[in-house]
Amino acid sequence: MKLTLLFRALLAVFLYSTCPSFAQNQGDKALQVAHDFFDALEKGDSTTFRSLFLPTAMVYTIRESNGKPALGNRSPFSDKFRPGIVIKERMKSNGVEVHVHGRMAVVWAPYNLWINDVFSHCGIDVFTLIKVDTGWKITSLSYTIEKEGCDYP
Repeated sequence: MKLTLLFRALLAVFLYSTCPSFAQNQGDKALQVAHDFFDALEKGDSTTFRSLFLPTAMVYTIRESNGKPALGNRSPFSDKFRPGIVIKERMKSNGVEVHVHGRMAVVWAPYNLWINDVFSHCGIDVFTLIKVDTGWKITSLSYTIEKEGCDYP
């Protein structure tokens, strides 16, 4: 009897987790975390912003400087929101990809960024997320900072 219940439970988990609609639903939830990130950034909402990350999360940046890569990294918990500075980061409508495998997801999102309504730069955001008991959390955010080749509305 116990073996039958265990088998049914394992079979249900397998079918549920491999079902395309389940993966799509989880992809939508992971993508929502990226949208929540952008909303918190624009609102300067440090509480929501920080709640999106795992405590050990890191942020990585790459840009070109004098023809060479300039790399940076920091904890998202060190980010400060300054009064009077409004950052609007928008995912482009095309090119966004979401991949989910079990409790891991990646969101690849081309973006444009404005500071106080002045265009600053574009690039690619790559969110790596892990699903924990409380939902999807960002474990790392990597992004490029590009000044050329940007197309924005």
